[in-house]
Amino acid sequence: MREKIVCKHAVKILVLGLAAWWMLPAAAQNRAEGKLDVDGKPVAITQVYAYAKEGFFDKKKQDVVVLLCDGAVPAPAVRDVFAYKDLIATGKVHCVRQTIDADKQVINFDVGHQRFGSMGENGGSTEHVFEAQTFDGKTIAGRARTKGPQKSFKDVPYTYDITFSAAIEPKK
Repeated sequence: MREKIVCKHAVKILVLGLAAWWMLPAAAQNRAEGKLDVDGKPVAITQVYAYAKEGFFDKKKQDVVVLLCDGAVPAPAVRDVFAYKDLIATGKVHCVRQTIDADKQVINFDVGHQRFGSMGENGGSTEHVFEAQTFDGKTIAGRARTKGPQKSFKDVPYTYDITFSAAIEPKK
C-alpha cells in the first residue's frame, strides 16, 4: 500500500517536471524591458505575453496580441479582457497591449493604468507603433512605442517605449 502511494507521488512529480522542462524554452525567450510613463510617473515593464488570434481585417490571416506589463499576469487574464481590466483597475499591474496585423501594423492598442479609469486608454492610432525585429508566426520581437507624448481622453499624458521578445501562443 505504502509503495503504491510513493509510486503515485513519484509519477506526479515526474510528469510535472517534464511539463516544466517542456515549457522552459518558451518561457526563457520571453523578455521585456522598457517603461510606461503615465502623468510623469515611470513604470518599468518587465513581462511580455503574446498570442495569435483570427485576423480582424482578414480572417484568413492572423493577428498577434502582445501584452507588456510591470508584473505577472495570471494565464486566464492574458486573453480575457475583463479579467485583465480588473487587474488594471485594482493597480495590480500596468500594461500596454498592442494588436499587430500580418503587415506588422498596430491595428489596436490599450494602455492599462488606473490613472485612466475603468475604460483605460485604447483605440487605433498611427501614433502607436511596432518596429519588428522578428515576426515569423512563432516568435515576435521588436520595439513597441509611442511616436511622442500622448494625451488620454481625460487629458492624462503618457508615453511608452519597450523592447521585447516572446513566443507566440497559438490561436484558441
